[in-house]
Amino acid sequence: MKRTISILLILLMVSALFAGGSSEKGADKYTIRVAIVSSDSHLHNQILNQWAEKALEDTDGRLEIRVLGSSQLGGERDYVEGMQLGSIEMAQVSSGPVESFVPDFAVLSLPYFFEDYDQMEEILNGPIGEKLFDELEEIGIIGLTWFTNGFRNVYTTDTAVYTPADLHGQKIRVMESSVMISTLNAMGASATPMAYSELYAAIQQGVLDGAENALGNIYSDKYYEICKNVSLTEHFAPPGVVAISKSAFDKLPDDLKEYLVSSAKEFGKLEREQDEVLQEEMKQLLEEEGMAVNEVDKDSFIQATSGVYATLKNTVSPEMQQLVKDITGKDF
Repeated sequence: MKRTISILLILLMVSALFAGGSSEKGADKYTIRVAIVSSDSHLHNQILNQWAEKALEDTDGRLEIRVLGSSQLGGERDYVEGMQLGSIEMAQVSSGPVESFVPDFAVLSLPYFFEDYDQMEEILNGPIGEKLFDELEEIGIIGLTWFTNGFRNVYTTDTAVYTPADLHGQKIRVMESSVMISTLNAMGASATPMAYSELYAAIQQGVLDGAENALGNIYSDKYYEICKNVSLTEHFAPPGVVAISKSAFDKLPDDLKEYLVSSAKEFGKLEREQDEVLQEEMKQLLEEEGMAVNEVDKDSFIQATSGVYATLKNTVSPEMQQLVKDITGKDF
C-alpha cells in the first residue's frame, strides 16, 4: 500500500511539473521591433503605436510591438536587408526601395499608376498585391499589410513648378528606386537618390533644390520651414509595406502568428482610410505654415513620363506585366 501511494505521489508530481511547464511556455513574452523612417507625428507611426498598444492588451502582455521611428535603425534599404538577415524583426518600408530586392515591386512606383484610393485598394488587396507578397516571402520576408501614403508631389525651396520645363536643372531627391529616378528625370528634373534621414540637411544646405513626397510627410517632417512651394504633380503613389522577417515570425507561437496576421490587416485598413482623409487636410495645414500649394498642368507631366513604362519591359516579370494590363489597362 505504501509503495502504491508513493508511486501515485510521484506521478502527481510529474504531472504537475509538466502542467506548470506548459503554462509557463504559454506565458512567454515576445518583443518585436518595428523600424520606420518617419517621425512620431506621422500617420504611419501613429497607427503602428495604436497597433502596439492594442497588441499588448489583446495578448495579455505577451506580444510587445516596439516602434522605432525617425530612422533609428537606418534607412529603408537597411530595413529590407535587416529583415532578410533577421537582425531587424519588422519594418514599414516604402515599396520603392523594395524593388532592388524584388523587381516586380517596381510597378507600384510607375508614374500615374494609381488613379485614386479606390483603385489602390483594388490593386493592393487583389492579385497584384498577393503576387508581390508571395515574391517577398521568397527572399525571407513576410508581408503583413499595406499602408498608403498619399500621392507624391514635388516641393522646392524657391522655384514654383507648374510644367516639366520648370523642373529643368532642379536637383530633386528621390527614393533609391530606378523607376522613380527615371520618372523624375523624365519630368525634367535632375533626380538625386538619397536616404530620407539625410534629406532635410541636404535641402537646408543647398545641396538639393527640393524633393518629392506625400503632403503628410512634408508637413509632419516640417519641410515647410525650408521650402516655399509644393506643386500637386501627384506623379505616383507608391504604398508602404508592413513586413516581418520570416526568421522572427517563425519564432512566434501559432496563436501570436495568427494574431499578428489578422491584426495587421485590421490596422492596415484603418491606416489607408485615415490617409485618404489626411491628404486633403494637409493642403490647408501647409498653406497655414506659409507654403504655396500650386496646381499644375498634370497632362504635361503624364505625357512627359509615358515612356517610363517601357523601361521596365525587361525588369518586371511577364506574369506581373500581364496582371497590370488585365487590371489597369496599362501596357509595357
